[in-house]
Amino acid sequence: MSESLLLLLMSVLLLPGHVIITDGATLRPELTGPSMAFLKSTVTFECKLSESPSPLTFELIKGNDEVLAINDNPITFPLKVNKGSEGEYFCRVTARNQTSTSNPVYLQVVIPVQGVSLVPEPNPAVIYEGAGFNMSCEASKGTHLTYSWYHNKQKVMSPSPLHHFAGNTLTVDRAAERHAGSYLCVAENMMGNNSRASSSRPVTVVVKKYLSAPRLSFTLFYNGSSYYANISCRLAYGSPPVTFQLLLNGKRVDVQQVDFLEAWFSQPVTVGLDMGRVQCIAENNIQQLLSNSIDLEVVPVTGPAHVQVEYLYRADSAVAAALLQCVITMGTFPIFSWSFNGSTLPLEANSPTFIQHEQVLVLTHISPGNSGYYSCRVRDSFNSNSSWVESEEVLVKMTDLTIFRTSTATTYEVADLTTSFNSASSTTTDVVAAFEVTQIEVTAVVFCCFLFVMIVGGAGCLFQNINPERETTDNYHHGHCHEHFNTEYHHAMPETVFEPHVEEMETVFMEVEV
Repeated sequence: MSESLLLLLMSVLLLPGHVIITDGATLRPELTGPSMAFLKSTVTFECKLSESPSPLTFELIKGNDEVLAINDNPITFPLKVNKGSEGEYFCRVTARNQTSTSNPVYLQVVIPVQGVSLVPEPNPAVIYEGAGFNMSCEASKGTHLTYSWYHNKQKVMSPSPLHHFAGNTLTVDRAAERHAGSYLCVAENMMGNNSRASSSRPVTVVVKKYLSAPRLSFTLFYNGSSYYANISCRLAYGSPPVTFQLLLNGKRVDVQQVDFLEAWFSQPVTVGLDMGRVQCIAENNIQQLLSNSIDLEVVPVTGPAHVQVEYLYRADSAVAAALLQCVITMGTFPIFSWSFNGSTLPLEANSPTFIQHEQVLVLTHISPGNSGYYSCRVRDSFNSNSSWVESEEVLVKMTDLTIFRTSTATTYEVADLTTSFNSASSTTTDVVAAFEVTQIEVTAVVFCCFLFVMIVGGAGCLFQNINPERETTDNYHHGHCHEHFNTEYHHAMPETVFEPHVEEMETVFMEVEV
């Protein structure tokens, strides 16, 4: 009797913990079911016990009190998912008027993703370098979404050095040319093997370059009856389209809008007459830039012409090459021709021993084969019937003379000159500077050597004079050292300065011998 009362008391005490103890067995109901489910899908909940004493009642409950199903056997309950299906589910088991509750299962209702679009800011996505932009991945329907991004068909990994991600937004703080291209996003309901995804249409991002300052230049052509200036207004970089305006003496005379970085204008000119000053303007929707100004004047070639020769030296001061320049008084569009020992060199032709570049001729090395007389002649390039203006011949030859130059410059090999002239930006000044060398180093080395010899010689003489153990044998050496010292200074110092030193040194010599 006492044992029965004890068992009854224990069952009452354990009732608040939702565990039923019957005939010595512990009843633990277990509820299984999905944690996520798509809207309008069907899912199944199952409530069961590891041991099933009877009689038992199984209930499937949503929330606190909504009973969805009751059965005398373990429940397998199918549920049609709707928007109200999301929540917490329990299984309650009743035996002999006592109950026990299972573990909870929380069900999330997932709305399948649909209608994904990519929205740029600014829109349209046309920006200039240095500006920022955002891309938002928006879905007309869908919950529990994750986002993937693609740039030029390549997935953008997170974290990315070029982009920032926050929720459904991709951000670029300072756009560069590499950020341009096609973007799209993919929104996805991640549910294991039952995931669903929707992709946006691609959006093109255009990153424009700011316009550089325009540069103005012109060439000349003859149409059979008159001369015209072909005027070029050109940008080094920028993004088209660009609107170009031509100004003559401050007044606009022509306008062009082109999808290039250069525009050409034509203006009539008269040779020898100043037609005025021209400039151009390049502009887009945010910039307006003014070019340099030039005189629209074609000056014919006038003489006299003469050849300037400058020898170029290596680091050891040996002559390495020669630079010849053909100089004229004036001329806007000259053409130059060079002659060697009376024979004309082909225009713009180069060889292993010389390089031509307009008015400059460089002898890359001087040898008996290219030593001789050089001259140049010049005429107008736009008029093949114009007369040549010829210079006097100058002699270029080998020389053994070593010239000490005091200017400071960097030494280059002669072969570097070929590279300089092949570059479109080469100038005569650059070529000359490339071959200048300095002899300050040579002078410094000679002086240091002389000073070192004098210090060593003086130290030797002093050591011989103060050694008492070799007085008899040192007499000759003192006299010899003294004489050598005097001989050195006899050539280096005036006689009036030298004599007092001789007497002083002789006095010291006599004191040592006593």
